[in-house]
Amino acid sequence: MRKWRKLSKVLYLFIICIVVLFGCSRTRIIDKISIIHVFGFDQAEDGQIIGTALTPEYTKSKDSSQINYLQEKAETTALILPKMAAQTSTPVEIAKIRVIIFGNELAKQGIQKMVDRFIVTPQLGTHIQIAVSTRSARETMKIFKQEKSLTLAERLEHNMIGQNLPKMTLHRFLNNFYGEGMDAYVPMLTINEKYKVTIDGIGVFKDDKLKLHLNPEQTFLFSILQDFRNQGTFKIDFDDKEAKEFLTVRAFRSMPDWKWDQNMQELLLNLKLEWTLVQYPKRFNVGNPEDVRNMKKIINEKLEEKLADLMETFKKNEVDPIGIGNIVRSQDRTWNEDSFYKQYPNLPIKVKVDFQIIHTGLDS
Repeated sequence: MRKWRKLSKVLYLFIICIVVLFGCSRTRIIDKISIIHVFGFDQAEDGQIIGTALTPEYTKSKDSSQINYLQEKAETTALILPKMAAQTSTPVEIAKIRVIIFGNELAKQGIQKMVDRFIVTPQLGTHIQIAVSTRSARETMKIFKQEKSLTLAERLEHNMIGQNLPKMTLHRFLNNFYGEGMDAYVPMLTINEKYKVTIDGIGVFKDDKLKLHLNPEQTFLFSILQDFRNQGTFKIDFDDKEAKEFLTVRAFRSMPDWKWDQNMQELLLNLKLEWTLVQYPKRFNVGNPEDVRNMKKIINEKLEEKLADLMETFKKNEVDPIGIGNIVRSQDRTWNEDSFYKQYPNLPIKVKVDFQIIHTGLDS
């Protein structure tokens, strides 16, 4: 009985503490603040930083089509928010930022100072997305505002789940940005011919500078090396004089296995793929085992060729978004970052693909 009374007192005090803590929390009424959803940064000609923000205007309407476009210039990013607040009738909050966009010129010049600031800004959640625009961030955000939507984060997430983009968040970006034996990468945004903001592959950084822009096909190949599950599609064209034929497969599961041969100083990638055959030329019959073997051989050879080309592209540009340095480090106790990346451009990387068809016959 005494133990029960002591336990009751402890539980009672615990509940009181919880109530007090919640009572002390700072509250914000949604129509009393300006919540930034998308924040963009560009390099000005005078060396200052141009900040651009999109916020929903709840005080006018609950309709999300009411979007404010804020823009200010300052010597540092810390001074941009106070300047923006001078334009609004409510405090500007950054705790709900979904996407941060760097303009192309700023990304090429270097983003070290801004990334360092992410670390010391506790309001920023590590689930937010980092992206680079092929144009300026402010131009991209103007077009996005005209779409009357604040769903850029959902657009990026959709492309990571159902399209060709590898999965990315601020957490992954920071891990690759500061980690040894790897380079950071982010989604690339562009404006298409219909003046819509669209995803355009990924951009790869070397240190803090944007160094390489991968097209959608290269991005798909990269993503199958990074993610266990991927829903992107890959098309193989056939050289046929009479009619244009192509074979299309949809990714499902990929299992890369990296082996470092320390004696030969070469890396071997064994890539096991389980994909769906979506479309194939009429001359193939999926009911014929020989035709299936021929299609698998064609896909294997094409993937090995394309992946080898992708590796060469990375080595030529001296970027390592795959984290090959980190892979070798995990298998070689003598690994040294400086010496490894001196030999990286000439590092032999052999690719062997084991492709398995898990479903066929959707179209022909």
